[in-house]
Amino acid sequence: MKALHVLVLLLFFSSCQAKTLTVDAKGSGDALDLEGAISLATDGDSILIMPGNYSGAKVDRSLNITGRPGANLMGSLTVAAPGCRISDIDIIGPEEDSSISLISSGISVNGCNVSSLANAVSIWGDDNRVENCTIASPRAVEIKGAKNAVLASSISGETAVVFNRTWGGRVEGCRISAQRGVVLEVCHDSVVANNTCSGSGMAIVLFASHDNFISGNRLSGQMLSGIDDFHSRGNSHSNNIISGAQVGISLRGSEKCNITGNLCRKNERAGIFVENGSENSLRDNHLSENGNGILLQGSPRNVLVNNSAYENRYGISIRDCGGNRLRNSRLRANLYNLRIDSGQSSTESSNYDFFVQDIDTSNLVDNKSVCYLVGEVDIAVPSDCGFLGLVSCNNISAAGLNISNSSSGVLLVNSTGCRIRGSSIGSSEWGYLLLHCTSCIISDSRAADCVVGFSAEKASSCRLEQDRSINCSEEGFRAGGSQGLAMVDCQARACQWGISLQDSRLCRIQNCSAADIRTDGILLRKSQEISLLDNSAAFCQRGISLAGSNSCSLMDNNASENEMDGISLQQLTAAHLQGNLARHNGQGIFAQSCRDLYLEKNLLEENSRFGLRMSGCQGGKITENSISGNSISGANLVDCKENVLYHNLFQDNGQNAADNGANQWDGGEAVGGNYWSDHPVVGNPSQEARQIAGKGIDRYPFADPWGWR
Repeated sequence: MKALHVLVLLLFFSSCQAKTLTVDAKGSGDALDLEGAISLATDGDSILIMPGNYSGAKVDRSLNITGRPGANLMGSLTVAAPGCRISDIDIIGPEEDSSISLISSGISVNGCNVSSLANAVSIWGDDNRVENCTIASPRAVEIKGAKNAVLASSISGETAVVFNRTWGGRVEGCRISAQRGVVLEVCHDSVVANNTCSGSGMAIVLFASHDNFISGNRLSGQMLSGIDDFHSRGNSHSNNIISGAQVGISLRGSEKCNITGNLCRKNERAGIFVENGSENSLRDNHLSENGNGILLQGSPRNVLVNNSAYENRYGISIRDCGGNRLRNSRLRANLYNLRIDSGQSSTESSNYDFFVQDIDTSNLVDNKSVCYLVGEVDIAVPSDCGFLGLVSCNNISAAGLNISNSSSGVLLVNSTGCRIRGSSIGSSEWGYLLLHCTSCIISDSRAADCVVGFSAEKASSCRLEQDRSINCSEEGFRAGGSQGLAMVDCQARACQWGISLQDSRLCRIQNCSAADIRTDGILLRKSQEISLLDNSAAFCQRGISLAGSNSCSLMDNNASENEMDGISLQQLTAAHLQGNLARHNGQGIFAQSCRDLYLEKNLLEENSRFGLRMSGCQGGKITENSISGNSISGANLVDCKENVLYHNLFQDNGQNAADNGANQWDGGEAVGGNYWSDHPVVGNPSQEARQIAGKGIDRYPFADPWGWR
């Protein structure tokens, strides 16, 4: 009896065991196609597909479907039952649909080759896995369900993996070649880890997503961005290696993200770029050979700790944003180690907040501490700092600084009564930069090999004294929008421009020199009531040049040995030039479209073209000038009118004078005209008129040089 019971149980379990069905197009299996085998199967059965080409099918029961080498499905495979296992099949989808669609849960796709001209893999259900697969499609994997994973697969296409409005997804250990690698759209609590990705677009994209983890990925190629985190929050990006992109890691409008332990190298614009983001944490990142190691643009209240930036163009750049905190930064061998500025924003007073940063001396620039003071008073700065920034400070002094490779070696913003003395700045963008400062003094200091040596922007009553600027690629000294600025005993050598003022007024440049300047030794643009006194400009393209600058005074300057003009005056009114020397230039003084000039007691001698050349000028007074030895002409007036020229000495010029306009060449009978070396007369003045080539006439020339005195 007992033996009978055992036999019955064995027969029962045998009838319940899962079976394996074979699909063989040659007819030797259980079915000719997959659909036929599925119709014969029950939950838990296995289907083995023999080599051959078969149509797609819908799997509506829980099956284990495996292919032998050479087993191909030509069409869509839709898996609608939970717990299915699909492995080792080549699936080639139709043009208009996905190759494989997972619309249930707990499904595993392993070791398959999947390709399509549309989507290769679409996942609508939850908790599915795609593993060890090769996937090629314009939009390779699209995932809308939760807790799905793509693991250890090789994926190529325009977009590799897209998660849309889901959570808990994973992409790990994959090899990706795509214009867009992994995309998280409105997702959270997902993981993208330990993948390699190359392409020309963005390797990993997060849009409106939060609390995701991007870790351990190797991203390379000519990408726009390795990781692009857009309008997201709370994401973690750690231990990624990114090279060759425009931007390594980009946070655009994102907040409260953690950027930790990443290595970003050779990214064209920035290793890490935060734009319009806030309250992000950047820690322990290594940044080398990028455009910027770290670039914050319009991004306040971020925390940067223990970051290392070396051999970048800019180590750390903070632009157009305030309230950031820097601790233990290590900046070395960058072209410009630290940059803090207003970016493209206006420099009006409302933007002082852009410079209010929390930067302490734990930050090192080429092994020197950064000294960045905000709102401090009555402090003497140590001489061994590697960067000096003073923001809204009063009565701060610094001496003996030796700083190089900084965006601004010395940066003063909205500060009053500060003094920098005996310092040297080299190889920086701005050697010394004063923004909105009042009554600050920089003296006995040097800038070499900078873009701009000394600059005062919107400064008031500041003073530069006995300073030197050498070999700057732009200006040696620059002032913009400043008032009451004094430059005294300063020297500019081998710069693009020597001393340049724009939109400034009531400034004084005295006893300064500009030599070996590639363009203008001293340049005033749209500046008013400027005094140039006892300056020297030699071996420049133009010695002293004024454009659109009214009511300026030039006295006792030496503008000689310049390629073009000793002194150039263009489109201005009421300039007063007295006692200046312009010798051995192309032209001594050149004036164009000017009104009410007053030129007196100037020496315009031995210039290779003209001593005085005026074009389109009106209402000027030219008197007591010595104009001699100029090769083409002493004075040449073209299209000028209502100018008065008298008591000038014209001697031994190629042509002493020419005039095609309506100008007066004498002061009347009582005052007399000019002395002409080519027109001997009797009397001081005489009545023997001297005809000017063109239209003019001197009715009362003098017999003797300076015969009117």
